[in-house]
Amino acid sequence: MNKSILAVIDATFKENLDQLTLHRMPGALPFAGKFRLIDFTLSNMRNSGITNVAIFPYGNYRSLQDHIGSGKRWDLDRRRDGLFILPPKNLNIIPGNMISFQRMYEHIEYFRRSNQEYAVITAPNIVWNIDFRKVLTNHIEEGADITEVMHQNIRLKTFVISKKLLLEYILTYDTLEYRNMLDLVEKAPNIKVHIYKHQGYTRTITDAFNYLKSNLDMLRFDTGRNVFREDRPIFSKEKTAPPAKYGQNARIENSMVSSGSVVDGTVINSIIGRDVIIRRGAIVKNSYVMSGCFIEENAHIEFAITDKQTVVKDNTMITGTLRRPFITQKEQIITNQKRQRICMVASESYPFIKTGGLADVIGSLSRNLARLGEDVTVIIPLYKKIKDSFSESLKREDGFSMTFGSEKVYFRKYSYTYKKVQYYFVESHDYFDRKQVYNYEDDVERFAFFNKAALMLIEQAEPFDVVHVHDWHTALMPLLIEHSSLRGLKTLLTIHNVDYQGFTHRSILDKLDIDEPTMRDEYFNCLEVGINMATKLSTVSPTYKEELKYEYYGKNLTYALLRRERDFYGILNGISSSWNPGKDKLIHTNYTLQSPELKVANKTYLQEIMNLEVNPERFMIGMVTRIVEQKGFDLILHSFDDLFAHHNIQFVLLGTGDIKYEQELKKLESRYPDKIKLNLGYDATVPNYIYAGCDAFLMPSRYEPCGLGQMIALRYGTLPIVRDTGGLADTVMKYDPITRRGNGFKFFNYDANECKQTILSALNLYQNNRTIWNQLMVRAMKLDNSLKRSASRYMELYRVIIEN
Repeated sequence: MNKSILAVIDATFKENLDQLTLHRMPGALPFAGKFRLIDFTLSNMRNSGITNVAIFPYGNYRSLQDHIGSGKRWDLDRRRDGLFILPPKNLNIIPGNMISFQRMYEHIEYFRRSNQEYAVITAPNIVWNIDFRKVLTNHIEEGADITEVMHQNIRLKTFVISKKLLLEYILTYDTLEYRNMLDLVEKAPNIKVHIYKHQGYTRTITDAFNYLKSNLDMLRFDTGRNVFREDRPIFSKEKTAPPAKYGQNARIENSMVSSGSVVDGTVINSIIGRDVIIRRGAIVKNSYVMSGCFIEENAHIEFAITDKQTVVKDNTMITGTLRRPFITQKEQIITNQKRQRICMVASESYPFIKTGGLADVIGSLSRNLARLGEDVTVIIPLYKKIKDSFSESLKREDGFSMTFGSEKVYFRKYSYTYKKVQYYFVESHDYFDRKQVYNYEDDVERFAFFNKAALMLIEQAEPFDVVHVHDWHTALMPLLIEHSSLRGLKTLLTIHNVDYQGFTHRSILDKLDIDEPTMRDEYFNCLEVGINMATKLSTVSPTYKEELKYEYYGKNLTYALLRRERDFYGILNGISSSWNPGKDKLIHTNYTLQSPELKVANKTYLQEIMNLEVNPERFMIGMVTRIVEQKGFDLILHSFDDLFAHHNIQFVLLGTGDIKYEQELKKLESRYPDKIKLNLGYDATVPNYIYAGCDAFLMPSRYEPCGLGQMIALRYGTLPIVRDTGGLADTVMKYDPITRRGNGFKFFNYDANECKQTILSALNLYQNNRTIWNQLMVRAMKLDNSLKRSASRYMELYRVIIEN
């Protein structure tokens, strides 16, 4: 039996563990003071007699490789078989929700030369103790093609399959309909799938809550004994250190304190890593303090995860909750959390001017930061549209002159306080007194001028802690700051959409009076300058941040972003609290979590005003979007004819955009006038009607940095059907027919047939199991995608920027 199984450890995905995985893969995370998460998987292999193990990593796996070494601790340093780390060869393969057959094909020779009869595929981030020999025996007894290991109703991405059958799928990956084992189990016909239910303690570490909860679970005797068994021990890399020392003021309750630590404070229900110092008067409760941290006198830490070498200064309090623990970054210095002064510089902000989602984010984020106690200033240009709409509200202030190129130019500052946010507006008749906001030949020159003017306003203001700039329009700010009297002022650049970069001639630098030695090319890219110069970077969703590492998404800026990977954060945008079906004054009938059955009245109302058949049983799909290629209209036009010819589905769209797509959509509407209703133009109907009235909301985007439509749809109980990309991947959990978990429907490849099949899967569930559909609807409405949550994450990032 000990030669019958080879193991594939799928480390190709990156869970949402915030800054904990900025510098390491999930499997390399410390656990219970002396272990790493991958120790459980490797120890399970050793205890099951498995001697051939392949790890397929993703991203920065140096920490994981340093920990594992030759695999000696797990009896894997052997001449035959052993431990293999098989990195990706094709960096354009985008990771999915688990390892794909295509990714395995990159190392096909490993599978061909292995002489084991069976394979187990599992993950490196599961805390459990399992004997795979029992799983294999059960697999053979059941005569299964594939055995999936589950715990209760939770899928663990763990499978047993014959190597012969696995090889067939790997070798035919390019013609196979199924990307990975999850797809195979859910969709493949004529495959006998057996479910093996593991009974012991099991927790998959997918987020900070599960990470802290699982660590604290080890403090319970029964749980710890179930995981750390004498007959199947958990092995780890051994480190030598002197025993922990306890001062005369030390008080320890139900905690683990690792070797080398010195404690003279209070530790309650916590795990303390190696070589930690906790001074007198300090209190640590319900927390995990990793190795090398220094907790100074009278500091208070509760429900927190402090990464390695964090320093918590004296009299500092950091607190979180079990569901949302406070997390520090490696080597961060935490001091008392005073009110932070933040200056946002952007090209637009709601309610003053809006051309797209950027304005919503700036307006809502600034307001929510102010509500949470931050001192927030926003600087934007004074466009003609703002003058026309807000002239009576704006306060006219000082005029300024500055050198811009060879000329003396003038601008005036206007101010307005809106919902506790201080707004400053830069008036320039030459550059901003125009009909439109963007799309002029001199756009780069206009916004370069704005950047320099904004710098003058910042220089004369009370000092700011962080200047937060957005997209290419203000990406020159970090460079200007470094060449000014404010050199050293911390900056954060948020990338909302990498497709817009501000490519221009270097003469702009002359106009700004900047001689930057590193910029000698004739042309340069404004966004790239910001990426290189800002203190930290962020983008609008964790998945989009990961996607930008690949040229398909990151375009020409992939390598610039990879160089700054340790300084790059993905923070999901949120939606305003005004999106609320219980209080929305625009919809026909309000409804809440307590009355979801009232939603149907909005459906029949929408059918009525759209001149569609009024039938509450008819499946209704909606879209509110720009009509452009990015939003997936190629897929729609290639799949909707077949879909509407054979199924009773209704479709309502609100949007405007590319005339080419609009014309094709009109042809589609003319062929199915009783099923499709187009509302071309953003004011053609009220978007709230669609969010509240439809059953499903379609977003088959080619790429989607964040996306707000799916969040609004979820809030209204309208289940999203989306492509698994960007913010859609972070907010929509795919419905799993086995566990019945999820809040929507997803497909991975940008493929018309996959899009159509996913719509049909949603239709099938709606028509045949309304009970489950209603459960998903209620689950969707419960989600917290609020801007307050997003603002809290930015507050944490500002502290990291200031304190590091």
